Amino acid sequence: MPNERTVDDLGLLGRSDAMLELRAAVRSMAGAPYSVLVTGESGSGKELVARAIHRLSRRPDRRFGAVNCAALTDELVEAELFGYARGAFTGAVTERAGLFEASDRGTLFLDEVGELSMRAQAKLLRALQEGEIRRVGENVPRRVDVRVVAATNRPLDADVSVGHFREDLLYRLDVLRIVVPPLRERGDDVQLLAEHFWRRAQSLTGSSATPARATLVALARYHWPGNVRQLDNVVASLVVRGPRRGVVGPDLLPRALAGDTAEVQTLSQARLLFERRFVRGALARAGGRRGKAALALGVTRQGLAKLLKRLALET
Repeated sequence: MPNERTVDDLGLLGRSDAMLELRAAVRSMAGAPYSVLVTGESGSGKELVARAIHRLSRRPDRRFGAVNCAALTDELVEAELFGYARGAFTGAVTERAGLFEASDRGTLFLDEVGELSMRAQAKLLRALQEGEIRRVGENVPRRVDVRVVAATNRPLDADVSVGHFREDLLYRLDVLRIVVPPLRERGDDVQLLAEHFWRRAQSLTGSSATPARATLVALARYHWPGNVRQLDNVVASLVVRGPRRGVVGPDLLPRALAGDTAEVQTLSQARLLFERRFVRGALARAGGRRGKAALALGVTRQGLAKLLKRLALET
């Protein structure tokens, strides 16, 4: 049964110490009026954290606006964030409020903020500094009261040092910081999350099948480079591909999971399994960039290539 260690009204499910700390951080920061920077790997649940912050803030009845900054080109940033006047550009047949205005007295979630161009960063910085925006095609400033929660899976401090992110903007966004732990550091939570996603998939598909114990054990053993999002997708696939009733066994698991969850009987097998998980994790954190992964692992790029070959991880 759920208890205070598993879930609460924040929608952040988990019984691990890492999740207890995360929920405590959300509760302590939510009531403050300052910007929050949420960091963590892709798929780890950063938007859930942002929504929990809004829910516990002093403005929960106002709008929670959200935008994926990676999807905004330089041409779209101003129109999406600040709005535009009628006739401001071709196709602007009516005026439109941007997300800053729409989220006035509420919360604006800027996902993947590290993907903004330097030009877009300058526009965002000005809005945060001045507390006002100008719609495209207008000269009249509009005051806005918006609490910004930004999220990134990039090391913004490192991006600042190489000139890819503005230091003054980072200072504006990083007043409070919350780090969302990856799923591989939340081993106690995998089965709990899998059962939660399974029940949700059942309700959406009408299935009454249940996961076999061996299936849950296999899920719990995997290292989940795609984090909670990947687990959710795998569970949904199992429910859809499995029988409509009865028990769904581990034979329907994706090959990557089945290969990683074979019974370990010797020390050499355990060592090989650990090395595979460790290297896969480094590659996932590096976004597949081998040079960056090699640096994190403390090996050369050539050394990583040999390691991938020895561990049979080459693609």
